[in-house]
Amino acid sequence: MRTATETPNAKRAQEYRADRRRTERGVVLGPLDAAILKYTGQYLHGSTVPRRIPDAVGPALLPEVMRVIATAEQACAGMRIGRDPRRRKRATDKRDWDRLTTAVDAAVRRAHPGLVEDAVRTVSFLMCSEASDRSRSTPIDDDEAADGDRAEFGESARKTILSFTDDKGVEKKWRQGCPRSATAEFWEFVGDRSTGDNEVFTVEDEEMGEGIQLHFYADSIARVTTVRAGEGGSDPEYRVEYSLVDGMDGYRKLVSAFVRGGCAALGQHGSWMTDVAEFERARRRRDAA
Repeated sequence: MRTATETPNAKRAQEYRADRRRTERGVVLGPLDAAILKYTGQYLHGSTVPRRIPDAVGPALLPEVMRVIATAEQACAGMRIGRDPRRRKRATDKRDWDRLTTAVDAAVRRAHPGLVEDAVRTVSFLMCSEASDRSRSTPIDDDEAADGDRAEFGESARKTILSFTDDKGVEKKWRQGCPRSATAEFWEFVGDRSTGDNEVFTVEDEEMGEGIQLHFYADSIARVTTVRAGEGGSDPEYRVEYSLVDGMDGYRKLVSAFVRGGCAALGQHGSWMTDVAEFERARRRRDAA
């Protein structure tokens, strides 16, 4: 009661409640732990988006806090958190987020073993938030295939007209000469249209009779080629092959390869299966792993 004041002090009450919640979880903050949480703005509310607030830390501890932040920055230098249009336009890739978190957590724990988990977690949260903000501030990126694809299939193999469709029957056309590339336009289309009940998207070259169908709900893809065109009222004959996809990066590579060289360019990306039962067994094995 010696420190009691006549007027209410809301910040002091918030700090008391925050400290009590940590005590209930068995967390005891050291001076550096508390300073790191205050630097990121997460001392009072751990769920708030972290930011850099150097003025919240006393001059004596600020250099130590900055050494911890420097360790984190070095650990994730060159890493990025890409966009994931499967989860709408501004969503970020969860796998990228997890990779960056793992790298930062390991480096900070190794260099500063005395920090409590709350302090380590807020530093990695800060790094991830800043990386995802950089990603959201730029247009959906236009990931292209590797130089090897371009050399093998040549610029002449690039698509000139493509049709994008979703599971709701909405269609968008792309033509060569558009300001943006086919891959950028496709992922923009996905970001605009993808929802929990709209997770199948198609890229089709009607002139060449080939296309790919992306199944976001199953992390898989199908490539479809026309074996025989329909004649005299008969239905065309198609060859359908299936392959598993390793996350958003895998989808980007496959779409980019198809735009550059059609279905022929996809052979080097994954194992393709024509037997549906075989493919389903492979998918179940992967999901169970």
